[in-house]
Amino acid sequence: MLLMETIYTDLYKYDIVDSAEEFGTAWCGRSKSWFAVQKNMGGDLSVATAITLLNYTKVRRTLRILKRKQLGAILDDEINLLTAIIERLDDYLLQAHNIVEVAETDAMVRVAQYELAQL
Repeated sequence: MLLMETIYTDLYKYDIVDSAEEFGTAWCGRSKSWFAVQKNMGGDLSVATAITLLNYTKVRRTLRILKRKQLGAILDDEINLLTAIIERLDDYLLQAHNIVEVAETDAMVRVAQYELAQL
């Protein structure tokens, strides 16, 4: 199974994403049909898509950690899953593309600031 499929399946099982379209657009920054096309063609994450997904996952994990202060341990499984996804993406970028570290983008920082303001 491709890395993108594994990540999507895990997120879907935990009810973090509702559909492949949401995963493709919100999490990966691609079109609604991106996931289906990639899956059909046997493609996986490009460097740009993996970085976008990595940054978005980092933001979501940070927000869940902050929300955990209000809700308690109920979010631990989700936080652990997001942490595991970050580790898989880091490993993928290192092993497949020799990328050691990814800087957070300004767009992801703005998303995090917006989401934090909503708490």
